[in-house]
Amino acid sequence: MHENEKILVRVLEAAILIAVAAALVVGRNKERDKPLACLAMTSADSSFTCDIARELEKRLALCGNRVLISYCDNDIDMQIRQIEDYIAMKPEVLVIDSMGNERVYDKILKRTQGAGIQVIALSSSGNMETADIQMVSSKLGRGICASVLIRDFLDRTDTPADSLPVKVLLLGNASTEREIMTMAGYQLIAEKFVRQYDMNSRSFVKEEAGTVYYTDGYGKKHQVKEPTGGLILDENGEAVLNLYYEPRIRLITADNYMNIQNNLQGQKAIDAFLGDSENRDVRIVVATSGEAAVGAASRLEACLTRGELTYSSDQIAVFGAYNSEQNRTLVAKAAKGQGIFRGFVGDFSIIREADNIIRSLLTGRKGTYHCYSFYSGYSPVADETGIVTLNDYGISDMDLFREENEG
Repeated sequence: MHENEKILVRVLEAAILIAVAAALVVGRNKERDKPLACLAMTSADSSFTCDIARELEKRLALCGNRVLISYCDNDIDMQIRQIEDYIAMKPEVLVIDSMGNERVYDKILKRTQGAGIQVIALSSSGNMETADIQMVSSKLGRGICASVLIRDFLDRTDTPADSLPVKVLLLGNASTEREIMTMAGYQLIAEKFVRQYDMNSRSFVKEEAGTVYYTDGYGKKHQVKEPTGGLILDENGEAVLNLYYEPRIRLITADNYMNIQNNLQGQKAIDAFLGDSENRDVRIVVATSGEAAVGAASRLEACLTRGELTYSSDQIAVFGAYNSEQNRTLVAKAAKGQGIFRGFVGDFSIIREADNIIRSLLTGRKGTYHCYSFYSGYSPVADETGIVTLNDYGISDMDLFREENEG
């Protein structure tokens, strides 16, 4: 090759590199020119939270947005700093997966007012004043739905009187205020009366107080035979009977079972619980975390294989959370006698909720939208998958939660 030809090749190579670099710069500039949408989420360890973030990211991107996502590992101080950074970027959309205490968020979100930032909050109460759109999950609904699953399972299985009360282990999640509120719904199944719930002790308030009466389903009046302090009273000053109370069970809760969030923790919690031979007669495990429930089910199934439990597999159930493909598959398998993961509770599909959010954004609608809880589990009248879905509407309007400054 002649020297002039070599020089020409080098010039062409350089021109190509410059063109490619220019194209990359233009591409980056175009990406930067897209309207920004920021998502401040809670825990990256939660499959449910990640599924919501991914679905919103996909839909916002399809609408022409550049999407940034951050997770705070359930640390509200870290999340507030992330939100401050996002507000400084002046996004068009700011999504906040709140952890409770709306006043903390309202204080920082006042900066968004008049700045052209649409604020969407995934909330447990719907009381965030600065949010344009609030998707509200039921505080108590999931737990109440779990009580229906437990009741249905006991009705379908042979439960002789001498085996009562049935031992039920609750694997809770106390990582955020919202999760504690949800956990209260699960604990409600063991309460005969509706009571105030203490967020600090994670238990229903039971204090000695004066005489209180209640009226049963036959219209007969009785005196309450348990501590009356903390009872929710009706307009006649009587105790309110809990419609979701299940007298056939003994609910087991303890501090070391109150922050079980993932598969491995679910397995370890079962190991610890069964370490006491008195607990080998457990029949039901209910977990507020979907991954923890799956871990608990796998460990109990291994124990069943080794013959370490009192009851057979058809007498044992694990109930979890979240409407995931994994959970639907496990429920269908259990319906065919291939497992003990017999149901889950949660909100409607993530796709549907993400669609509601995007539609509200595009049409400029503002307001509070409720994502009602539902439960799904095996039923003799279910379809060929063994799954039946029932919905719960408006059952968790009761405000049971004691404020921090209350006695």
